[in-house]
This record gives sequence, structure tokens and C-alpha cells, in this order.
Amino acid sequence: MKNRIVMLVLSVALVASLFIIACAPEEAAPPLEEAAPPAEDEEEEEAPPAAPETETIEWTCQAVYPAGFSLYNHAATIVDRINAASGGRLHIELLPSGAIVPAYEVIDGISSGALDSGIATSCTGFGKFASIMFFDKYPAGPSAWEEYVWLYKGGGMELYQELLDQNNINIHAVGPIGAISAESFGWFPEVITSLDDFKGLKFRTQGIWGDVLNELGCSVVAIPMGEVYEAAQRGVIDAFEMATPAVDWSAGFHELRPVLMQPGIHAPDSLMDFSVNKDCWNELPDDLKQLVEIGCQAGAVYMLASADYEDIEGFENIKDYGVEVAYLPEEVQLEIVRISNEMWDRMAEEDPFFAKVLESQRDFLESYRGMMELKQPDPTLMEWPQK
Repeated sequence: MKNRIVMLVLSVALVASLFIIACAPEEAAPPLEEAAPPAEDEEEEEAPPAAPETETIEWTCQAVYPAGFSLYNHAATIVDRINAASGGRLHIELLPSGAIVPAYEVIDGISSGALDSGIATSCTGFGKFASIMFFDKYPAGPSAWEEYVWLYKGGGMELYQELLDQNNINIHAVGPIGAISAESFGWFPEVITSLDDFKGLKFRTQGIWGDVLNELGCSVVAIPMGEVYEAAQRGVIDAFEMATPAVDWSAGFHELRPVLMQPGIHAPDSLMDFSVNKDCWNELPDDLKQLVEIGCQAGAVYMLASADYEDIEGFENIKDYGVEVAYLPEEVQLEIVRISNEMWDRMAEEDPFFAKVLESQRDFLESYRGMMELKQPDPTLMEWPQK
């Protein structure tokens, strides 16, 4: 009985609790988190502006050589390679002799700004500075390779720039862009056998060699390269010199005179200098400056090798045409060396800078040649058997 009462009480309590739960107000649902306002569309990031196209630096460059000459073609090859290596950042437009300024005024044109750059032998533009001869060709001077060594490593380029600066010439001298080895001594109506044969000749040349020829009794005529053929054809000149056998052949000189004299004691080398207006050079980025310098150095070696190789065929062509190729007697060569050195000594007494450069080059050549005589075998002892 007692157990039934307990069970009844528990049942009533259970039903009551269920009723209370059922009737209780529903618990408010937890408030929803406030929805974050929709993010405003972020402004699309502007793409960086397109890089401007590479600006091309344009230089006009006039050569002292006429179009079509092998020397001009060599210069054009090197300029084209520098342009290509710049990736379009530098374009040097090469023009032939006389295109903007007269042939012998290339240096003045660069300094004044009429030209941005130029390719010329030093002697064509610096006749008023005797010491310029050391940076190109002069009688009994260095060979082309000796000139390179002196310029690049023996202090020659520093002296060259010093000469320009002290004379207020607004030019940066980059250095050789090419060279040829010894020029032909010259084209003559007859074979030269003694110094007396020079007397009375109307002789075309340029540079300091003209002063030596004047002492030998010649009447020296300065004519640009592009005018030599016509002058010789018309008899304005009796004899003339210009360059190497390959260059002379390309100019048609074999048609004008029957005798070609060798060797080129008057010009053991001839350099093509690349000169730039100093303002243009200073505006050039440093990497392009290095490109131009390295391009010129590579071009100088390449051209010297090419010119020497082409002279093999040039000599053969000239001889096959019927020109007499004669050798200047050794006593005549020695006399030219003696007269030349006496002239340099006199000039050094009058011009301190001339004396400074003369001493630099003579000291260098004495050391260099002394070393090479011991180091380098005599090629005449290693002749190949004749075919």
C-alpha cells in the first residue's frame, strides 16, 4: 500500500513538472550577431604604368674616309656592332667624308657640336699641334701594335686627353677604333733610288711626313683622300701616298702610276680614332660608355687583323695588274730616319709638351723592343719552305 502511495506521488510530480515546462514561455533565442555590413568593393589596384619605350640616343658620326673605301667599310662594321650590342639604346649614324663638315674639319666639327662623334686619323685634324703625331703615324715611329700597347698601358691615352684639354678642345678621346699596319711608301712615276729623286716632286701627303718631304725638296700638297684620284689623273700631283695595298687597290691607284714603293717607313702604322663631343659623352649612361670603349678596343684589334689579311690579296692584285713594286733602298730609309729624329729633337726644344710625349714614347719603345727582341723569335729564322 505504502509503495503504491509513493509511486502515485512520483507520478503526479512528474506530470506536474512536465506541465510547467510545457507552459513556461520560450526562452528568447540568443540574439543573432549583427551581420557585418557588406564590404565595400575595394578599389581595384591600378596597374603600374607601362614602362616607357627605351629612349634611343642618336649620334651623328662623320668619318674622314669616303664611302666605298675599305677603311670606311671597316669603320661601318664596328659602328654597326656597337649599335647592335646596345640593344637599341644607342644609334650611331656613320656618314662619309664631307657629309656635314669638310673632310679635314671632323675634329673641329666634333668639338663645336656640329658632329656628335667622328672617326679620323689624328693628323687630319690637329695640324697645329705637332705632338699629335705621336697618336697616329710618323716617320720611323711605332708599329700599330706598339702604338696600341703604349696608348692602352703606357700612358698614351692620358697624354692624348691632356693635349685636348689644355687646348680647350671639347672632345673625349675614346681611343682607336681601328688601325692599319705600315702604309705603302707611295705611288711614283719612276722608281726612287736616292734622296735626290724627291727633289721637285709635287707630292700628296698629310701630317708631319709632309715637313720631312719639304726638307727633301718636295712640294707637298694636302688633298683629302676622296680627291687624290682625280688630282693624280689631272697631273696636279706627281706622286702620292695614302694607305695600304688593299686600300690603294680599292681606290684604283694602280691605274694612275706605274711604280709602288715599299716599305712604309714614313708611316709604320695609321690609327683610326673614335672621338666624341665631351657634352655628348658626359650625358651617356655609364654602361653605354663602357660598351663604346670595349667596342672600340675590339674593333681596333679586328680591323688590324682584317686589314693585314686583305693586304695579301691587295699586293697580288697590284702586281698582277702590272705595277712595279719596288723596295726603297736601305740607305734611303736610314737617311729618312736620321732626318726625322733630328727634326723631333729640334721640335722638343721648342715645345715642352712635345718633349714630354716624345720622351714617353721613346722610353716605352726602348723597353718594349728590348723585351720583344729577347722574347719573340725572329720570323726570318722560321720561314716556311717555298712552294
